[in-house]
Amino acid sequence: MLVFAAAGNAIAGNYLVVFKAPHIPAGAAARIAAAGGTVIGSLDAVGVIAASGDASFAARMAGDASVQAIGPEQMYAKPADRVIEAAQPESGPTAADSLLFFQWDMRRIGAPALWSRLPLATNGVAPTVAVLDVGVADNHPDLSGQVIASVATSFCNSSGGPNNSAAYPKYATLIDFDAHPVWNPSDGCTPAAVTYEFHGTHVSGTIAAKFGGGRVVGLDPDTRIAAYKVFDRFRFTDADGVHDDVGAFDFPLFVAIVDAAQHGYGVISMSLGGVSSRNSRDGNASWLAWDRVTKYANRLGTVIVAAAGNNALNVNGTLYNIPSDLPTVMSVSATGWSNLSFMNGQYGPAPGSFDVLAFYSNFGAAVDIAAPGGDCGPQFPNNCEAQYLILSDSISSTGTLNYVFAAGTSMATPHVSAVAAVVRSLHPSWTPGEVRAFLKSTADPVGPRQWFGAGVVNADRATQ
Repeated sequence: MLVFAAAGNAIAGNYLVVFKAPHIPAGAAARIAAAGGTVIGSLDAVGVIAASGDASFAARMAGDASVQAIGPEQMYAKPADRVIEAAQPESGPTAADSLLFFQWDMRRIGAPALWSRLPLATNGVAPTVAVLDVGVADNHPDLSGQVIASVATSFCNSSGGPNNSAAYPKYATLIDFDAHPVWNPSDGCTPAAVTYEFHGTHVSGTIAAKFGGGRVVGLDPDTRIAAYKVFDRFRFTDADGVHDDVGAFDFPLFVAIVDAAQHGYGVISMSLGGVSSRNSRDGNASWLAWDRVTKYANRLGTVIVAAAGNNALNVNGTLYNIPSDLPTVMSVSATGWSNLSFMNGQYGPAPGSFDVLAFYSNFGAAVDIAAPGGDCGPQFPNNCEAQYLILSDSISSTGTLNYVFAAGTSMATPHVSAVAAVVRSLHPSWTPGEVRAFLKSTADPVGPRQWFGAGVVNADRATQ
């Protein structure tokens, strides 16, 4: 879903210039300057420049013979509009995985069978997932040693993590759209009260929380995380009051995708996105740039997995969700379980229960596969029971390392990303298209194609 910042879903004054050539032509920066613009950043690998300027700048560049499209840079949200969090009261880390009994999601997709076969024969190369998110708490007991790289491509970077890393999920500055309605990086970032974002840590725990580290276990504890902080904190005021949230600009996302692909990371996981209309001319340049960037990563051998979105929308016809609806991106919808019961010391399916499309999940023809994202259980909408959500690692807004239950296509996506990373490592010669096809062929068919795609991802069957 798109963050409605100072100017709708577009960032006023910031533009993406997509050139006709698959690279940036000679003299492009000079032509942008002559048209009244300022280059913010450039990606020669895909022929895209981010620039700031006014409407007359955009009109002049649209007439440049070398330009295919120019349009406003967009900002995207982590899909959190319908996410429900429930704090786990026993939040102190211990040496045992004592909260595993809550992890019905891992049992649903066959993770215990995968765990029984570890380590897998991956020629000594650990599967790696590049998590593009709000940053990852790499000092969480479950993730210590699991994060092999921390990179910040966001505009406002706040150092202060365990290694003073700007990619740690700490946010001490923000983009002030009230002071700078037409903001660009030269305006700088405004100091603000420090807060921490849990989202990337939760996602990473689902992928790679290690045995005996904290209190939960990830899909593959042998997988490693490359953490990319792509989100910026921002503030703006409207009739509903002051909004203080985080969102990711197009260009920092593009930089992260290109960097991850060039580093040879097997999978990129993006629990983020936004819904727009194909009738919107403002989104055309962004769509073209996204298509180029994801195809570039695909050519370099990186599998891209993204959340289908939490708007409960039929994303067909004129609607689309970006980036999940792009042709080289694997789109993940979210499932829940109709009725859980506590038996043999753990939560699992009650007799006669079944997979359901989560109440918040987008659906449509672009959905490729589904995974547990959490739902609210049979008492919804009158009640939302925590055990029906997804339990994983977290960091509180004040910086305390803990565990929380959450639900969203954000929580579904890392299940698929982790399985894709293992498959990619087991079959290093496979193309991203072959990995995507294999995941779909080994999934559990459970219902309508436009709800669940090929079915619920099956970690056991896919990694045999």
